[in-house]
Parts: sequence; structure tokens; C-alpha cells
Amino acid sequence: MGYGHAYPDTLYGHCVTTLEIMVSLFGLAVMTGLIFVRFSRPTARIMFCNVAVVAPFNGFPTLMLRVASLRHRAMVEADFRLLFMRNELTKEGEDVRPFYPLRLQYDHLITFPAALTLRHVIDESSPLFGLTQQDLKLADSRMLASVVCVDPVIQDLVQSLTEYVHDQIAWNRRFAEIYTEDSIGRYTVDYGKFHDTIDAVNVHP
Repeated sequence: MGYGHAYPDTLYGHCVTTLEIMVSLFGLAVMTGLIFVRFSRPTARIMFCNVAVVAPFNGFPTLMLRVASLRHRAMVEADFRLLFMRNELTKEGEDVRPFYPLRLQYDHLITFPAALTLRHVIDESSPLFGLTQQDLKLADSRMLASVVCVDPVIQDLVQSLTEYVHDQIAWNRRFAEIYTEDSIGRYTVDYGKFHDTIDAVNVHP
């Protein structure tokens, strides 16, 4: 094909040339779309602590876990969810595995800070109330933690999820301090201590 002139002299030649043009155009469009979607998709880069802990907080036994954003810019409209599941026996003798949402002290923040601790108070309304470490083991208990945020640059959602099994819940432990303040009041985070825990006292068993 040239500047408006069809050089193939036969119908077969015209058909082959038209097919080549269509395949090339559609192939280029598909490849461009796939490459754009693959490389423009935002990544969450959210870090969860290796273990959750149970320790007193403000006078109540509290389940706590840490999350941190490793992105260079802050994400906004962060939603946090914590789901608890375990094996149970119904009154009819049937084995079931129900899901219980764990109420957090805050489940939504306007902006996602560098690192924060999510807390669930184990009071009378908590599915964990009265349970011990052995109870969680016998029921094959697990927790799912989810974070959903908005990337303010491309205005798109990013999401990250992790699971904690019963032996990843440390009792009588609390998280080590990771925030330090300099002489002019600026805070820095020591990610090297992000997963560290220390002994706690007077924790409900």
C-alpha cells in the first residue's frame, strides 16, 4: 500500500494486505493496553507485623497488630478490617467455621501514617472474650487483616491482605517502640524494630 494506491493486482492480494493491516492495528492496540495496565497499576507496599500481640492497653486486654506504609507519599482514606474465624460445633452437632468481624478502635483514617497499631479491645462484646491461647489452638483460629487505601496521585485503590494463625498471636507481649523524636520535633520510624515485641505485665491470660 502506498499513498492511496493499491499495488496488489488480485483480490487475494487485497485480502491479505487488508488482513495484515487489521492484525497490526489491533495487535498494537492490545499490546499498548496490556503494557499500560501492567506498569501503571499501583502497588500497595503495605507491611504487616509478623505476629499480633495481646497486652493491656488503657486498662483492658487488647489485641494489637502493626501496619506500615512503605510508599514515598502518603495514601489517603485508609480503611482497616480485622476478621476472626474458628471451628465451632453447632447445637445440631455440625462442624462450621463462622466469621466474626473484630471491632477496631479506629477503622478509617483520612491519611495513612508511616506506621500505626490497630487495636481491638477484648471486652464482653468481643468474640475473643474469655478465650485462652489453648482455646485458639484447639479451634484452629485464624485472623485476616485487610488495608484498603487510595493512591492520591492516580486516584486508584490499593489493597493488601495478610493472615495470622493461632500461633502467630503472642500473649503477654507488646510491641517495641519504633518512633523517635529529634531535637526539632520531627519523628522518624525505625523499621528495623517493626516486628520486635517485648514482655508485658498484668496481661489477661
